[in-house]
Amino acid sequence: MGLWEASDRIRGKRLRVMILLPSLERHGRLKLDQADRAFVLRVSAATIDRLLVETKTAAAGGKRRRVGFYSAVRREFPIRTFNDWHDPPPGFCELDMVAHGGTSVAGLFRR
Repeated sequence: MGLWEASDRIRGKRLRVMILLPSLERHGRLKLDQADRAFVLRVSAATIDRLLVETKTAAAGGKRRRVGFYSAVRREFPIRTFNDWHDPPPGFCELDMVAHGGTSVAGLFRR
């Protein structure tokens, strides 16, 4: 299983800071040669996202996301990104009140 899958398919910006290479090597979970190790330690978040394009497309069943729709939603509603948090104080909580039932709220939602 790849790092992207193991990290619950997060974006490159968050995945980059989660690469705990020394810990993975110390516990015998990952063994890399010197060239690959150096690459993993210096790879940028943008490069991670570019390298994962095919993997993400395959994971989505060969479908790519519709960029236009999501851009329209972002313009309509303020959405915080990874850089917008500015270290909230301990105990801070923010939640999302979005219904994931499509166009109808009838029936039960089960995961």
